[in-house]
Amino acid sequence: MTATIGELCAGYGGLGMGVSRVIDSRVAWVSEIDKGALKVLEHRFPGVPNIGDMTTVDWASVPAVDILTGGTPCQDLSHAGKRAGMTEGTRSNLWVAMREAIAVLRPSLVVWENVGGAYSAAADSDLERREGRLGDGPGRPSLRALGRVLGDLASLGYVGGWHGLRAADVGAPHGRLRVFVVAHADDAGRIEQWRPFTARTEHSPAERESTPTLSLLPTPAVNDMGAAYTPETWDEWTDEMKAKHGNGNGHGKSLNVEAQRLLPTPTTQDAANNGGPSQQERNTDPLNAVRDWGDYADAIHHWETLTRPAPEPTMLSRKGTPQLSPAFSEWMMGLPAGWVTDVPGITRNEALRALGNGVVPQQAAAAVSFLLDVLSERVAA
Repeated sequence: MTATIGELCAGYGGLGMGVSRVIDSRVAWVSEIDKGALKVLEHRFPGVPNIGDMTTVDWASVPAVDILTGGTPCQDLSHAGKRAGMTEGTRSNLWVAMREAIAVLRPSLVVWENVGGAYSAAADSDLERREGRLGDGPGRPSLRALGRVLGDLASLGYVGGWHGLRAADVGAPHGRLRVFVVAHADDAGRIEQWRPFTARTEHSPAERESTPTLSLLPTPAVNDMGAAYTPETWDEWTDEMKAKHGNGNGHGKSLNVEAQRLLPTPTTQDAANNGGPSQQERNTDPLNAVRDWGDYADAIHHWETLTRPAPEPTMLSRKGTPQLSPAFSEWMMGLPAGWVTDVPGITRNEALRALGNGVVPQQAAAAVSFLLDVLSERVAA
């Protein structure tokens, strides 16, 4: 039996792709409003309806699905933001719309994904607004975003578990810690409907790939602070910040800058002008062994063995200066070549935004597989 998936905040479809690696399933409909992501979804999932803004949907009119997925907005949970939390008036409180969809559609499985900040960002709920309940005391919040999600799911009759996993834990050359929640309706038969009969065992925890302690690239991000910098000007800026505040790398590394450090652009590098490998050599070498990837070489080569050869890290801007290539971010996110970058009409900025917001399918598959194993064992016990 092929399960149906409804994807909220679908992006380029990465979370659904991860679920489909574990469970025989297909996407029945999506919900997305981002301009670039919409172009990807329309191109990659032709004929699959987009129900639009999930905050305005009449869920009673939406076809029921077996699996509901969603990576609700992370801005107010992320350590890179202001940490406003999953509270009234924040973008991250759009979880409420997903909770409403679950309440009406009653899917067999729910899969939620978000940033590691969900462990610690503040949240509120009806529980906190009653005298003597959570959050009445002074000081740090008693309820966190992850607890809010799990509590809301429990109130709807769902049994869930959570798992934090880095992209690097499945072999990717960047960290990207994400928290995954999988929950099933509190009915033993509904979890056994999908496990173990349709799970793909190659994604079991025992067979996961893991990256050893390696130098990892910065993860693709929506807002890369180094987007307007060269390596030289970035280093100057970080030195200034260190002298001024004592935290020169307080915002972490920039993927745009690190990509520029790896290699000159293909239009400026050839064997004749700098002694490096020619473009033909790079194209014919399946694992790009002739490249000089610097400190990131081991991590990059490891991901190449699991996916495909890494594309050029940079491209030329309209001004002729090197800048991060979306194709390189696409490869880092574990996507098929061109999944985002070959979409007709998509701009560089739209592609980078979609990739920065996206889910690594291999990472999602490993987390979902692990959590389904755990939940199945609980039911069996």
